[in-house]
Amino acid sequence: MVSQAEAPVAPAAVSRPWRALRLRLPANLLLSTLSVAVMVGGWWLIAALRIVRPDLLPSPADVWAALIEILTQGYRGTTLWENIAATLSRLLGGFGAATAIGVPLGLWMGSNRAVNAAVDWIIQSMRPLPPLSYMILLILWLGTGDLSKGTLLFLTAFPIIVSASAAGVRGVKRQRIQAAQALGASRRAVFLWVVLPSAAPMIMTGLQIALAAAFSTVVAAELLAATDGLGWMVISASSFLRNDIIILSIIILGLLGVGLAALLRSADRLLIHWRGRE
Repeated sequence: MVSQAEAPVAPAAVSRPWRALRLRLPANLLLSTLSVAVMVGGWWLIAALRIVRPDLLPSPADVWAALIEILTQGYRGTTLWENIAATLSRLLGGFGAATAIGVPLGLWMGSNRAVNAAVDWIIQSMRPLPPLSYMILLILWLGTGDLSKGTLLFLTAFPIIVSASAAGVRGVKRQRIQAAQALGASRRAVFLWVVLPSAAPMIMTGLQIALAAAFSTVVAAELLAATDGLGWMVISASSFLRNDIIILSIIILGLLGVGLAALLRSADRLLIHWRGRE
């Protein structure tokens, strides 16, 4: 009689994670597509049955016609691509500056108690403030151009990025640092090869949260003072009761936000391939 330990393993029991992944991806894509189709179908049904007045809620066909109109004729002397580029340039400028300054400062705060004591209260007091509370002062100080909007976006993303970077450093396990030091690693080597890789997942998560906050703020900034951009299109169209253009601008903003978030997630998977394996 063959013992249980000597029994051959059935081929069906062999784990094939790649096959499960291949089966999951189309299902997830199908569900996502189906949810969008249901939402658009509900929108079309509400418009067709006139549950909401057509001047308040245009149909999907009306919004599509508005897209064709703007693509062919532009909107108030600007093209759709110019407005998209204006919004993205303001967003990436403020967010990029906040990343370039916020990440090193957060790493320094997490590594140095004196720096953390000197700066942390300022950062924590900035984080809960509504970004638009700065806007009037920024317009008075810097004017209505892109500098005031870029500064507003910087102030929105900066405290989030600094806090996440500092928290990432503080979350590094002490045993890892002690093990590296026991092997003779210098402080520089410990930081580069132990602290920074361990803090990187938290930093990338903070960047994703900061990007979402900055993205919502750039639209609000363009609502207050701008002559181009997608937020400007929304407020301008509202003056002419063009709800089809308002809804179109909102849809484009949503697609841009999804695209930027997907880019950051892809960068996370590519650069921080050790996430979850510590």
